[in-house]
Amino acid sequence: MLDPQVTTAILGAGFAATSAGFFAQTRAKRRLAARCAGLEKQHAANGTHIATLETEVRHFAEVTMPALVDVLARGHRGVPVPGLSQEQLAGTVVDQAHQTVRRLLKEALAVTREQIGRAARSSVRDIIDEAQTGLHRCQMRVVEEMERHPDGTAYHQSLMNFDHLVTQSLHTLQRMRILTGSWPGLQRADCTVREIVESARGRINDYLRVSYTYEPRTGETWLEGRIVEPVTVALTELLSNATAFSDGKVFVEVQAFQTGYCIVVDDGGLNMNSFQREEAARQLGQREVLDVTTVQDTGQLGFAVIGRLAGEYGFAADVTSTSPYGGVRAVLRIPLELFGHGPTDEEIEVERHAATSLARQTPLPEGAPVPAGAADATPGEPTAPGGLPQRRRRAPISAATARDSAPAPADDPDAFSAGLAHLGRTIHDTENDTPEGDQPHD
Repeated sequence: MLDPQVTTAILGAGFAATSAGFFAQTRAKRRLAARCAGLEKQHAANGTHIATLETEVRHFAEVTMPALVDVLARGHRGVPVPGLSQEQLAGTVVDQAHQTVRRLLKEALAVTREQIGRAARSSVRDIIDEAQTGLHRCQMRVVEEMERHPDGTAYHQSLMNFDHLVTQSLHTLQRMRILTGSWPGLQRADCTVREIVESARGRINDYLRVSYTYEPRTGETWLEGRIVEPVTVALTELLSNATAFSDGKVFVEVQAFQTGYCIVVDDGGLNMNSFQREEAARQLGQREVLDVTTVQDTGQLGFAVIGRLAGEYGFAADVTSTSPYGGVRAVLRIPLELFGHGPTDEEIEVERHAATSLARQTPLPEGAPVPAGAADATPGEPTAPGGLPQRRRRAPISAATARDSAPAPADDPDAFSAGLAHLGRTIHDTENDTPEGDQPHD
């Protein structure tokens, strides 16, 4: 029989061991429960994060990308491109990946457009060169035929009308040359501002509605030959726009200011609203070549033509003012550094001799008067192939002569037609009969 003390000791040891095991088990259960709770929280957080990622991916695919395509591919200006829908993802790998996709999309569209645009512009320039050369030759033939017949006849008037149509067609080709990154295709001699205004007026359809206020002080100022054609093309676009959106007279005047000259065009037609003015200012400030993949309305490219020329040759245009007649006031600003000094005395003498030499070489019709100076012309003056004199600068026109030769009133069609015929011959004498080499700017 065991000693009671031993029994008590054994029972105490067993109880202690049982108690220790119970406490250990309890602590293990608590640790397991805490761990399970942490895992459950982590699982819930992961579920929330996954849901956030799914929401963000769906937002990027269904909202952000369509808006980005509308802006970049379809050219819808003003469409907002949203960012992250879940702000807590800002700066994360997901945000960086989305930014990378955006950048790659922009780059892919830019590269594709540039390749398409370069190929299209090159093809258009090749076609324009051929067409422009043919039209120039046709125009020279018409001018030669006009010189064989006296002014005022019905045949002469029909030739003038045909020459006007050819001139308008040439201007259309010039617009496309400029928008495709090329130059206007003509190199002119130094011209006066009066000649530029009259040349631009002769290139539009409703030229009889254009009233030019001539002043010798501004009209007989010489413009450098390098920018004569660009300024003429730009002014033609302004006159064409003014006559297209008005019914009455379009008034043109040249104003001198401290750093240059302004050619001001006022019409009394429809004015532009704020959105149209903003779009016009954007196009006038556009310096890049035409993006053929985003052209929407080819009938409203005049401001883009002016913007290209202004950026390339150093003048400026503005159409944000209102004319005194309620329409649009368009201003073409030409800085002083673009003006020339006209021909020298030596060039005037060479031109005179070339003209008299040509008069001697060209047989006159029976009974026609002999031109002054033809009898004492000096033979051997330089001529171009075919016996035509080389094109040089014309002699400056004195103020009195310019006053006498000022354009006839637009409300007298016969007088204006006669003056336009004389002006046409003068202008054609300063232009080459074929375009010179092209200089693409791609």
